[in-house]
Amino acid sequence: MAEKILVIEDEALVRDLVVLNLKHAGYQVTSAATFADGARALAQPDVELAVVDVMLPGGEGFQLVRDARDAGVRYPILMLTARSEVQAKVRGLDCGADDYLTKPFDVQELLARIRSLLRRATGTVAAAPRALQLGNGYSVRFDTGRAVTSEGEVTLSDKELKLMELFSKNVDKVLARADILEEVWGMDAFPTDRTIDNFILRLRRLFEENPENPIHFVTVRGRGYLFRP
Repeated sequence: MAEKILVIEDEALVRDLVVLNLKHAGYQVTSAATFADGARALAQPDVELAVVDVMLPGGEGFQLVRDARDAGVRYPILMLTARSEVQAKVRGLDCGADDYLTKPFDVQELLARIRSLLRRATGTVAAAPRALQLGNGYSVRFDTGRAVTSEGEVTLSDKELKLMELFSKNVDKVLARADILEEVWGMDAFPTDRTIDNFILRLRRLFEENPENPIHFVTVRGRGYLFRP
């Protein structure tokens, strides 16, 4: 069942943008536009993550989050705000928020942060196996980085190995490019989608019998990549 996310935001355009993109990403979404409505919504037992704006009619999001934590709310909370000062960010984290995103924000970064918070909350990140076997007889050893490939036995680069580790922990799951950027390069790095695509092409040349018709590293149009060993 899809995770349920609560969006508390008074700006209708921002709220609609966030809600629409979350629904498109497969989440169940509810929303509130005021401090009072947000307080009631945060107390609902089926919410799994909340996105909370700082400036709300009737009160501040900082207080809303603090009250929710005092009342026993333990699911992840991501704060949105137009404030970029370090002091405001620190205040948001101190009041109980798990992450902080400044407006204007990129929707893909918002979705990546939400996925990361949900993974941490549910503990669903699996450990990578020591070695990975692919159906065509190729393999990767994660302890040494050595791989049996179409080019013979090679040593994978750091990013190639991290990509393979990430895929091995997410078999049959679609990974968005934003997820891959976050997990392999980190949120502070600045690679482009094209960088990821080039790395996928390289892995296909190494591990696919027919790189032009891949069966292991599959493109899911509009969503990302799916790995099937």
